Amino acid sequence: MKNILIFNDFSPEAEHATQLALLLAGKTNSNLYVWNTFDKYENPVARELAVAHANEEDAEIKADNTNWILKLESKLNWENGLLPVVKFIEGIDYSPLQVLSVVKKYDVGILVRGITGDGEEILHIEAEVLSCSTKSGCPILLIPEKFEYRMFEKIVYATDLRFCRREIVIFLTQLAKSINASVLIANISTQGLPHMEENYARTVFADTILSRDNQEHIYFSNIKERNVARALDILVNGMNNDLVVLVNNKFHFKELVGHNMPYTIPTNINVPLLIFPS
Repeated sequence: MKNILIFNDFSPEAEHATQLALLLAGKTNSNLYVWNTFDKYENPVARELAVAHANEEDAEIKADNTNWILKLESKLNWENGLLPVVKFIEGIDYSPLQVLSVVKKYDVGILVRGITGDGEEILHIEAEVLSCSTKSGCPILLIPEKFEYRMFEKIVYATDLRFCRREIVIFLTQLAKSINASVLIANISTQGLPHMEENYARTVFADTILSRDNQEHIYFSNIKERNVARALDILVNGMNNDLVVLVNNKFHFKELVGHNMPYTIPTNINVPLLIFPS
């Protein structure tokens, strides 16, 4: 797989997402690039502290900008024996407009961002997050702060088989092979189209999706439930899928998180989302 880029805003959810991103990088033999979305110490309090303690204290403050991830690396290496290469994006100020050039320069294949709930524990997807994915052409992995630290075992791609994107299946196959996971293609018919008869749906799946390269990792389910939110509730909480794959701005995405900004993730969908650009 290509490399991984995580956006770091020094929040607890960003640190939690970094833990999982490190694990993913280690499992997929990828480099992890960290892009700080702002300079943690470019604020009045830090500047005053730096001026007051010009030499040693200032050096200590700057060192702490990377020490946090060194601790996470040590923890990962101790627990899993993995030690992925970690690099910081230097000299490029964060902006969604800069994401494409960074992705190209560092051969990035997946973006990562931590998300947290509001006062009512409701998770939102910000427009800027999706903009980074759209402008770069990379899928973005959104990791809830309260998602248990572990690698994915069961991935579900919610789609209408008639519009299932082959490049997404290839991406998910490569990911599944790297982390020893399974991928379920969940056929949920798009509104306005008839439900696909079971035998016909399985024939289409076998003819268009299944191949010798992916048959050990790709599975299929023809979902009769037409309500996307209810179907995903069963797939996540009843069938224990721990990563939901959607395509931005398409039917299944909108049916789950809403048709207008700000998008809201239902509280019962408490697993990461991998969102591909439309």
